[in-house]
Amino acid sequence: MRLGSAASQDRLERWGTVVHRLVPVVPIGVFVLALLPVGAGVAAADPVPVADVTQSADTDDGWHLSASLTRMTLNSVPNMAATAFTREGFISGKATADIDGNGKSAVNSGNLVLGAQLGCQVDLSQGMSLGLSGDLGIGFGFGFNPTSISPNPYADISPNISVTLLPGKIDTLGLGKKDLKGRSGYIAIHDAHVKVDGCGGPVSVRLFTYAQISTDNGDDSVNAYGDILNL
Repeated sequence: MRLGSAASQDRLERWGTVVHRLVPVVPIGVFVLALLPVGAGVAAADPVPVADVTQSADTDDGWHLSASLTRMTLNSVPNMAATAFTREGFISGKATADIDGNGKSAVNSGNLVLGAQLGCQVDLSQGMSLGLSGDLGIGFGFGFNPTSISPNPYADISPNISVTLLPGKIDTLGLGKKDLKGRSGYIAIHDAHVKVDGCGGPVSVRLFTYAQISTDNGDDSVNAYGDILNL
């Protein structure tokens, strides 16, 4: 089919040039992102079990002190905000302290602490806000001293804690503290909520426990750490 005269052909070519200039060139990647469903989330994984761990020590006073972590799990879930740089999950675990033996000096006091350590590889903001909630929250960043028996370090107990994590930094959060009244004691947490925002790399999570006793002669402590998992 003929398109008409040379003048008509020239007008069509000029009009095509104008249309080409008016339509922006869109990168292919934009089309790929546009085709992805915005509300689609990744299916939640099954809770990941963590191996039990126990650490113990014999004190100079003749006591055998041990701290153990059991029933540890980490359940990573899709974040509620459906953003690419938010990690969310739930952690469970039990910390136990045991005092065995017959020491030559009586145990005057003791305590047990259960906590979590978290780290981010790449920070995408000026800081990373982390919210942690469970049956009991203790902020190590607020002057917490696990060897202190003063109630003052626990004045900031709250079910929600906000801290700032920077790339390459490990932050420590307390999940519970128990004063030992006898030869044993425990702390158990069930599905404590963890949420980390603004992290562009893996978020590492590790549970730990700390047991300490004090006699007239000295103080002794043991620490146990669970395996490192990615949130």
